[in-house]
Amino acid sequence: LDPALLRPGRFDRQITVGYPDAKGRLELLKVYAKNKPLSSDVNLKDISLSTIGFTGADIKNLLNEAALIATRKTKSKICSDDIDEAILKILVGTEKKSRKMSEAEKKLTAYHEAGHAVVSYYLDNQDPVEQISIIPRGFAGGYTLQRPVEETTYSSKKKMLESLVTLLGGRVAEELFLGDISTGASNDLQRATAIAT
Repeated sequence: LDPALLRPGRFDRQITVGYPDAKGRLELLKVYAKNKPLSSDVNLKDISLSTIGFTGADIKNLLNEAALIATRKTKSKICSDDIDEAILKILVGTEKKSRKMSEAEKKLTAYHEAGHAVVSYYLDNQDPVEQISIIPRGFAGGYTLQRPVEETTYSSKKKMLESLVTLLGGRVAEELFLGDISTGASNDLQRATAIAT
């Protein structure tokens, strides 16, 4: 908003609307799932716990994407695997199966992503690695998906330093095992710079 709108006397109250917690996400899931046919294997409480950091709009988008995925597979109900695929689409992007990668690119991506995962495994304060892929998604050639196990408001200096190490682990793996580095680490470097700043 234009700062002029917030001058004293114009708006006496300001309300901060933060990200919903697990309970809030569960309530949002119940609202947005009302008219959607869900399979018996879909557990909204489990989804609310696995969508830390999702906004209300993300939750709505998640169920809409899951419905589209189920429809493309000619299913009559949304299953938990459709929800999982929709979560990946929101977090990482659309899978690009048609994009052809050379063997050298696949090898580079595999070492890069393994670098993130191995470094993360040996650090105390990193979220567990849930999935690693060298199949391109969105703008990424591959990804290492770490998902938080608990909701936190703050991040400690130690955790942030470990996040920097994890982000740079892919680039270091490229250099150690392939003797060269690539532009594959550009997003990692941007994220690391944001954390360092």
